Amino acid sequence: MTKTQEDGSISGLAIGFIAVCVALVVAVVLAISAYSGEEKYKNNDQVLINQAVNTAEAKQATQLAHKYKIESENPFTSYTGPSQYGSVHIAYPKNWSGYVDTSGGNPLEGYFSPGIVPSISGSGSIFPLRVEISSNSYSSQLSQYTGEQTSLKLNITPYVLKKVPSVTGVIIKGAFKPNEQGIMVMFPLRTDTLSIWTESMQYANIFTNQILPNVSFSP
Repeated sequence: MTKTQEDGSISGLAIGFIAVCVALVVAVVLAISAYSGEEKYKNNDQVLINQAVNTAEAKQATQLAHKYKIESENPFTSYTGPSQYGSVHIAYPKNWSGYVDTSGGNPLEGYFSPGIVPSISGSGSIFPLRVEISSNSYSSQLSQYTGEQTSLKLNITPYVLKKVPSVTGVIIKGAFKPNEQGIMVMFPLRTDTLSIWTESMQYANIFTNQILPNVSFSP
């Protein structure tokens, strides 16, 4: 009888021990599984972060390459005048140079030419592009040409810039000076007068078809 009780007691202890061992094994397995899962999620998160960074960098590189391509293919550069005189914006070929004087008798005198700008005071200098803001009123400035319209055989007609449709000026074609055929546009600019012209018909095509369509100013 006593032996039977001891066997039962031993069997109970063995079962309890086994149960504890199983519980420990399960706990260890669960812990390892949880740790592995956590590391997996961490690794996945890092992969996703790396992918996002790489995608953003690739997108930025593509945008910069596109911007550089557009800029490199654009054959023009530009000049923008002082804001107090309407922020006149002029686009001209990249291989031209410009000289702008804002300290003379007029608020702005601009000279643009391929290569190096020749002497602005030289009697033989001819400029493909001139820009001037005169302190004279529009009517006064225009009268200088209308008064000689017949003698100089000037053709004067109304003209509107593509980018400033609210302002009507004139386009003047003919000989502004002896032996100097050119094209000029003239506009009222607040209390001043804006004049843009070419002194040589050699540049008439680029002046009328490329430069003038990109001229803008704030009336």
